[in-house]
Amino acid sequence: MSSRGSLQRKCVKGHPKPHGRCSGRCIRYYPRLELPRGPDGTRRFESLGGYPTRTQAEAALADALARRSHGFALDPAKLTVDQYLDRWLAHIRGSLRARTVARYTALLRDHVRPHVGARPLKQLTPLEVQAIYDRLAISGRRDGKPGGLASQHILAVHRCLHRALAQAVTWRLLAHNVATGATPPPRPHRRVVALAPEQVALLLDAADHTPSPWLGPWTMLAAATGARNGELCGLEWADLDLDAGTVRFRQALTIVDPAVLPGDPDASARRKELAVGPVKSAASSAILALPPFAVQALRHHRRQQARWRLACGQPQTVTLRRVEPGRPPRPVQLDLVFRTERGRPVNPNHASRAFARLAASIGLAAHPHMLRHALASAMAANKEPASIIAAQLRHADGGALAQRVYIHQLPQTASRVAELIEGVFGPAARDGRAVSAARRGEGNRSETEASNPA
Repeated sequence: MSSRGSLQRKCVKGHPKPHGRCSGRCIRYYPRLELPRGPDGTRRFESLGGYPTRTQAEAALADALARRSHGFALDPAKLTVDQYLDRWLAHIRGSLRARTVARYTALLRDHVRPHVGARPLKQLTPLEVQAIYDRLAISGRRDGKPGGLASQHILAVHRCLHRALAQAVTWRLLAHNVATGATPPPRPHRRVVALAPEQVALLLDAADHTPSPWLGPWTMLAAATGARNGELCGLEWADLDLDAGTVRFRQALTIVDPAVLPGDPDASARRKELAVGPVKSAASSAILALPPFAVQALRHHRRQQARWRLACGQPQTVTLRRVEPGRPPRPVQLDLVFRTERGRPVNPNHASRAFARLAASIGLAAHPHMLRHALASAMAANKEPASIIAAQLRHADGGALAQRVYIHQLPQTASRVAELIEGVFGPAARDGRAVSAARRGEGNRSETEASNPA
């Protein structure tokens, strides 16, 4: 076995080894874990119990060594749900975005730990997990108001807990994922109506006359590319090639909780901050072509920004911290395309509120992500295939997500379909088919008479 562990073979009846009287009924195998040496340099071991076969003892020792490699010092029988979740959250910091880790941390802290945090992990049952979901549906609000959480929120709790317990199965701390046996509420059906092209045109006209130094071109680029809110706020001038008419989104601005960032000694003293991080996936960094109206708006915005920066004495770059999975935060200088009147980065939450006010000024209730839906729906209405729509939205699945979520029926689609059905099954089409059938019948009779003369 490994130098960090060993097996001892002993006779439980005390038979002397030279006598050869031992059999399988009196032999036991004792796995041991090697611990750090004591203060006096002596070797120390932790016994893992006795097993009747060598195979069982080796499996127990392998499990213990695997737990140690993942940072678990406790026996799985004594490991509580809280202790395990702390270890799992530390693990995912190296692979997931800070915003995702913060979201998981909040869901577990508010809705799971208060109910089963002190429970031994191995004793957790599907019925206890189900009780969490049922309780949240009745009285799960943090603000103390009557009523439970929305189904979508409870479903997010389930997905987070299921993912955490799936890792416990991988680490051989659990035999099976108990969250699989619990049933979260069904995902609610929400009717999402995409903005019609006429409504997007009204929005762009209003954006063209807004006094904000960034909201107009920001809205133009959002409509032209279908980019996400944080990606637009994190765009730098180096990511634009206005001569070639292309853009590439490499990063996104986001609000992060420093407590979830690795390697930050002052995290507990910091408040939530604006930071720059990676885009959602590798497919999100694809290069997109810009329409001429967006190129023209960005050229004008660049000139206006240069004049504004010169008049106000603002620096060309701003300093933010860059956060990436598994790496400590580091300061970076950003030459952002969209900046506020004071030359600061545009907070994505502020961008959403400003866009909502712009839409409300023309009688629309809209948020920025609706432009992403509107672009996909308009492309589908113009008979673009799902693969092209997915490339524009920078999805990696070839169009499945776009068809399921982003493509909506536009108002003019129903009338166009009605015209198509009229052309296929309407009176004119039926009359035309009847005439054609009659002519084919006459032609068949003429051929028959010619082949069979009297």
